[in-house]
Amino acid sequence: MSAPGPGPTDGTPPVDSQLAAHLGQALEAVRATAGDPAVAAARQVGETLRRVIDRLTATSAPPEVLLEAAERLEQVRGLLQPFDTVRRYEGASEASGLAQDRAFFDWSPQLGLSNPLAPPIRVAVRDGAVVGTARFGIAYEGPPGCVHGGHIAAAFDEVLGLTQTLSGQVGMTGTLSVRYRRPTPLYSQLTFEGRVDTVSGRKVFTSGRLMAGEELTAEATGLFIAISPERFLAGADRRQPDRD
Repeated sequence: MSAPGPGPTDGTPPVDSQLAAHLGQALEAVRATAGDPAVAAARQVGETLRRVIDRLTATSAPPEVLLEAAERLEQVRGLLQPFDTVRRYEGASEASGLAQDRAFFDWSPQLGLSNPLAPPIRVAVRDGAVVGTARFGIAYEGPPGCVHGGHIAAAFDEVLGLTQTLSGQVGMTGTLSVRYRRPTPLYSQLTFEGRVDTVSGRKVFTSGRLMAGEELTAEATGLFIAISPERFLAGADRRQPDRD
């Protein structure tokens, strides 16, 4: 793992073992919601759209085929139009922040099984750490055959953001630093690991690493600043759905 984050500890145990177990159970419960018809259907659409995006970003289709695809996709947009809304955060008042928020886990831009923009990263809690596995396709390409560094940084932000909830606080990213050790390959099974290093008042210091098989490809450190759940949710009032 990376070296511990810089900052003094105030004597607070970095990881609340009871909360770690609670978060692990919550993640299992989120996976179990696939039995809910609405959740299962949304995840199926998300996976189908991921496949479309992957195919589109590497297609050699002629213009007439692309125009037909655009027309069909516009029909899908029209089908969904009457149901436009914005997702709601649920369970953010828990000590673990978003740990029980099914909407977050289903629609997260990095973890969400229903979000076609997500790889997605599948997360679990093991031995007091957050472990996430993912496979990035060509839509995430930067250098030829490699995952774009910006996507790696975004993935670390999400994994370490979940990790910091193991401190028992709800926090937002203060700083995130990523060190790229070597190129991260596309279409490979990748493993993210995140740990809480120290806690100092409202500051939670975390560190993480990214492995492609047995090869270390990137490391990260993150500082998260604890805020009240009410302040976190206040941002939802400023959102407006896109009705166009």
